[in-house]
Amino acid sequence: MESESTSSSPQLSAKPSEAEAPKPIASQNNNSAQNTSKTPASTISSWAKTLNFPQPVAPGQQGSTVGDAGTSSFSRFASGLGLSFTSKASAANDRAGGNSPTTQSGVFESITKGIIDTSLNAVKAVQVKARHAVSQNKRRYQEGGFDLDMTYITENIIAMGFPAGDMSSGFFGYVEGFYRNHMEEVIKFFETHHQGKYKVYNLCSERLYDASLFGGKVASFPFDDHNCPPIHLIKLFCLSACSWLKEDILNVVVVHCKAGMARTGLMICSLLLFLKFFPTAEECINYYNQKRCIDGKALILPSQIRYVKYFERILTQFGGEAPPGRRCMLRGFRFHKCSSWIRPSITISSHSGILFSTKKHPKTKDLMPEDFWIRTKRKGIMVFALPGEPGLTELAGDFKIYFHDHQGDFYCWLNTSMMENRLILDVSELDGFDKRKLPSPGFKVEIVMVDYDGSVPVKPKADGASKGKDLRQGNVSSSSEGTKANLNKNKVSGGQNRGDDVFSDSEGEEGTPSSTRSQTRASQTAAAGVDSSSQKEQITNLTHNTEQLSLRNSDPKNGASENKSETVERAAIPNLGSSDIKAIAADASVFSFGDDEDYESE
Repeated sequence: MESESTSSSPQLSAKPSEAEAPKPIASQNNNSAQNTSKTPASTISSWAKTLNFPQPVAPGQQGSTVGDAGTSSFSRFASGLGLSFTSKASAANDRAGGNSPTTQSGVFESITKGIIDTSLNAVKAVQVKARHAVSQNKRRYQEGGFDLDMTYITENIIAMGFPAGDMSSGFFGYVEGFYRNHMEEVIKFFETHHQGKYKVYNLCSERLYDASLFGGKVASFPFDDHNCPPIHLIKLFCLSACSWLKEDILNVVVVHCKAGMARTGLMICSLLLFLKFFPTAEECINYYNQKRCIDGKALILPSQIRYVKYFERILTQFGGEAPPGRRCMLRGFRFHKCSSWIRPSITISSHSGILFSTKKHPKTKDLMPEDFWIRTKRKGIMVFALPGEPGLTELAGDFKIYFHDHQGDFYCWLNTSMMENRLILDVSELDGFDKRKLPSPGFKVEIVMVDYDGSVPVKPKADGASKGKDLRQGNVSSSSEGTKANLNKNKVSGGQNRGDDVFSDSEGEEGTPSSTRSQTRASQTAAAGVDSSSQKEQITNLTHNTEQLSLRNSDPKNGASENKSETVERAAIPNLGSSDIKAIAADASVFSFGDDEDYESE
């Protein structure tokens, strides 16, 4: 036995591979039995080493107890929910099930990530469709992974939509980032293609943002949507943009409003004129429209087109300097070929606020528009003016006339220094008229103004004394046909003649005797709901007063005393109220604006 054991040791050392190889179980048991008699401790250790533990039972196989199976199933379920158990039984059962918590957690994360990615892709697809829908007919920049509402008008002039999506633009500006240019994408684009060489011009009065987002290179020239800027603002914009472009040949100007189309087009077309890209406003507008929009309809609002043409006149006729606003008095309006359904109320405003409104003026606020629009004897002509007033309001520079009508509003922007005292606009020159419910072919608006030197107060007075003061500021007509038309003044300022009278009687009555006209007007006034006897008495008194005034004015010997008596006589003349406008409708010839011959409709 000893010889066998001693002889076997060199063989193990000589052949380590054979010593490491596991022996058959039978031979191992025989050797252990032999070794037990001599070395019990070593025999036990060697026996322990030779023990073979049973392999784990695969899932679904028999051999485990019912309790273990139940625990294993619960553990696997709990691990699928992301729960972990530290007990040995649960750990053993998890190993027996073959699914570790780490594996289950990875599967859950992958599923969640897939759902999130799918949702983000869906949201992005909807966002792209929304942005394209909002862009409508505008050309988009779709190169290099960018998809922006942006167009290169020239190599150095860019038009784009509002860069939204930042909280500095307010809540609505932040929400608009979903369907408009997103601020982050816009910044990324300019930092990629024009780093340090771009300057942004914001034309929005309703949206602002933090200028530091563009490195502080932001200039603001705000004015309202669907409107025109103060005419001097156009020149200031052009000077600023031109100065930036001259600093470096690589510099670019980025202009935007909210949609990046109309207001942006007005300023860019003016800049093209200023830089002499084209000689006329019409050529600049056509070029911009083709560059910005697929259908060539970008700058289409008549008033905004008018202001580009105003700027062309400033460059060619005024040496590039916008003239100061000419002071005028707006006398009234006349509609030509006016359909029966056009009876609007009127608001006149400037960039400073509202100047006149028929809804607030004491003489018209209680009347319907049908009552203060007066039909003349000429077919299809409607006139609006204020009896007993020198005019509607004083104007100087830019002003807006807004007609509020139940069939659709329409309006226009004008400038007193760039227009004549009488201006006729057809439907193609009125903003919003093409969107009205009912068409009105041939319709035109005539705007009547006179030069004004500030000598007559414009604001109407509510009390009788102040009304009398208003009447004392003008001269009364010397005509003996002194109906209420004589309450209108011949002169707004000292240099005006009878032809400027808003309420003169020059239309169609030259061959009619005065007695017949007086009887006709009295009967018509009575038909309008006014007491005829009191009306006749008032007409007689007014006629007598005006004859006295005309005699005093014609006598050159009358001095300061005559002027004093004239003031007394004028103070006795009553002013007209809102009800008198209805009465005067019976004698529409007083709304002739002093024309020798009125415009006849076809």
